[in-house]
Amino acid sequence: MRQIYSEVVEFRGSHYDYGMMQGNALKESITLHNRRGQWKSKRPRFGIDPAEAQAAFNEYAPNLWEELKGLEDSLELPIDEVLRDFGGYRIDAPPSGCSIVSGEDFLVRNYDFHPQTYEGRFCLFQPQEGNAIIGPSQRILGRMDGMNEHGLVMGYNFMHRKNPGDGFVCYMIGRIILESCSSIEEAVALVKDIPHRGSFSYVVTDKSGATKVIEATCVMQRLVRIILKSSSMKTAII
Repeated sequence: MRQIYSEVVEFRGSHYDYGMMQGNALKESITLHNRRGQWKSKRPRFGIDPAEAQAAFNEYAPNLWEELKGLEDSLELPIDEVLRDFGGYRIDAPPSGCSIVSGEDFLVRNYDFHPQTYEGRFCLFQPQEGNAIIGPSQRILGRMDGMNEHGLVMGYNFMHRKNPGDGFVCYMIGRIILESCSSIEEAVALVKDIPHRGSFSYVVTDKSGATKVIEATCVMQRLVRIILKSSSMKTAII
């Protein structure tokens, strides 16, 4: 079995300062080296429009844009490179074989993907604005799963690659859910409204003990439906 490790990262303060701290830590890291190296062997199959990305962040998660600006300033990189590697907007999401099981007081997620994508960063962040969150990072800013101060827990699973749209990818949506929502109902409303790059299911549970699977499907570059499944697998289309 391959050995892995995880660095525990704790921070209290503004999103911009959090971005600066992470950028300074990344400057000489293997993570940043790997991010740059992957584009030497393959060409991105997506486009980045910084103005469009900023407008989307300003509407749904303006504090995260400040975190990106902190990364930009500390890494001294162009904003399009920061968005390409860490922004999570209009980026192809990789396939996943992950699985999740939940009960009244737990949610367990199996991250079934290649170790090269594992960053080894388990983050605790208490922002000046927004919910305090805990969980492993994905592409530095994103969260593959986690919990916030209200007891809302989130994990996501891959669905399919058909007809990707313009919008946020799974790990950035996961971060926005945890940082801006306090209940299952708020998470459902956000996933219904936010623009999606790809089709993923977001499994959420909260202190009520209920579990919902929010299946967000993109067709013709638009989110067309979200299916809610309770832990008893009863389904409603909304």
